[in-house]
Amino acid sequence: MGKGNFHASWLLSRFRGFVQAGAALLSNIHLPNLIKGGIHQGGSKAVCVPGLNCYSCPAAADACPIGAFQAVVGSSKFSFSYYVTGFLILTGVLLGRFVCGFLCPFGWLQELLHKIPGKKLSTGKLKPLRYVKYGVLALTVV
Repeated sequence: MGKGNFHASWLLSRFRGFVQAGAALLSNIHLPNLIKGGIHQGGSKAVCVPGLNCYSCPAAADACPIGAFQAVVGSSKFSFSYYVTGFLILTGVLLGRFVCGFLCPFGWLQELLHKIPGKKLSTGKLKPLRYVKYGVLALTVV
């Protein structure tokens, strides 16, 4: 890898961290609600925004599309939600992995946790456990 490629990769990684932090803050901007303990009930809750936010979080300004979809499917009066499903499909088609790579701060939080000094665990001894997922899948299907 050339020096220019390394610099560009480092710069993109740094930029991505700022975008992820900004997305987390913008979608969870009602910070005073954390102290009050009340859920924000504004009109923006009807808008689904991809990223790290939850309808039930006091700081969340918008609705999480996955949570909104779960709420619709889990209700006793289930009727298919074309709005939420269409939003998820449209976001996936237009933005692809951009949402996961830049808007969702889970990866950013993982990178911050990895920067904490300490002994890192190796997964070399855990390779046989990769077959457990197939067992769980078989049990779930059955």
